[in-house]
Amino acid sequence: MSSATTSGPTTVGVRQTWIDQARWIAIVLVVMGHAVGQMRSESGLAIVVSNFVYVFHIPVFVILAGWGARRAEAGGKTLAKIWWQLLLPYLIFQVVAFALGWFLEGDDPSWSFTNQTFGLWFLVALAGWRLIGPWFRGIRWAVPLTLLIALLAGLSPHIGSWLSLSRVLFFLPLFVAGPYLVDLVAAWRRRVMLRVGAGIYLFALAVVVFVLGKDFWRSPFLGKSSYEDLGQGNLAGMAVRLGVLVLATVSATAFLLVLPGTPGAPTRAGQWIAEAGRHTMYPYLLHLQVLTLVGLTEWKTWGQPSVTTGLFILGALAVCVLSETRLVRTVFKPLVEPSALLPHRR
Repeated sequence: MSSATTSGPTTVGVRQTWIDQARWIAIVLVVMGHAVGQMRSESGLAIVVSNFVYVFHIPVFVILAGWGARRAEAGGKTLAKIWWQLLLPYLIFQVVAFALGWFLEGDDPSWSFTNQTFGLWFLVALAGWRLIGPWFRGIRWAVPLTLLIALLAGLSPHIGSWLSLSRVLFFLPLFVAGPYLVDLVAAWRRRVMLRVGAGIYLFALAVVVFVLGKDFWRSPFLGKSSYEDLGQGNLAGMAVRLGVLVLATVSATAFLLVLPGTPGAPTRAGQWIAEAGRHTMYPYLLHLQVLTLVGLTEWKTWGQPSVTTGLFILGALAVCVLSETRLVRTVFKPLVEPSALLPHRR
C-alpha cells in the first residue's frame, strides 16, 4: 500500500516518508502483538506488551489507511483495486490457512470465506472501509455520523466476525477521520513540545497498562464484541465504546507524533524503513503462517516465560525484516500481490 504527498498543512511536493515509516513500525507492533499473544497464558510480560500495543496499533493502521484512500472514488477503478489488492490475497491466504490446518493438524477445511482465519480480518475490513469511505466524503458531519454508527453497532449481538462487520463499523470513524488526522499530525510534528508531550503520554499509558496487568480490559479495544457479549448494558456499553475510541485515537495520534523521521528520509536506515513501509502486506500476511507453525511447537514452554517472551519479540522483528528482503518478496509476490502477474491490472 503506497502513500503519496499530503495536501493542506504538509509540505507540498515532498513525500512524507514518516508516514511510510509509521506503517512499517506499526506492522512490527502488529506482528509483535500476535507473537507475544501466544505467551499470554504463561507470561505477565506478554500480557503487558500485548495490551499496550493493542490500544493503538490497529487504530494507527486504520487512520493511515483512511489517509491513503482519501482520493478514492466510488467507482469501478476502486472496486478493481479492492479486488486485486485485498480480496484476492485474502482468498489466497484463507486457502493457505485451510491447507496448513489440514496438512499439519488434520483439520477439515471449513471453506468459509465469510469468517476469517487468524489475523486475516483486516483485509476484509479494509475492503469494507474502502467501499464505504467515499460515500462519507463531502458529508458535513461525517465523523460524528460514523461515530454514531459505531456506537449503535454494539447494540446488536448478531454483528460479529461475518465479513468483519463488527470491526468495520467499530473502526469506521477512524478511517473516515484519517485524512484530517494525518494532515494534523504532519503539522504538529514540527512542534517539539507537542512531540515531547506525546512521548510523555505514551510513557504514562505504558505505566498504567503495566500497573493494571491482567486487570487491563483489552476486549473493548478489539472492536469485535457487542455490549451484551461484554456484559454491559446499552448505555454503559456505549460509554465504554466511546471512551475506547477516544483513547485509541489519542494514543494513535501520540504514536504518530513521537516517531522520528523527516520528509525525504535523509538517513540510510530511514530510507530502508520508508521503503519497507510501502510493502507491509508481506510481513502482515507471511507472519501469520510463521505463527501457525510456531504454535505447533513447544517453544512457549521452554525456559523462563519472560525470557521466551523477549525471544518472541526479537523473532517478530526478525520476521518483519526478512519478509521485506528482495528474495522473500520475489518468491511470495504472486500470493501477496497477485496483480503482479497481470501487468495491465496494476
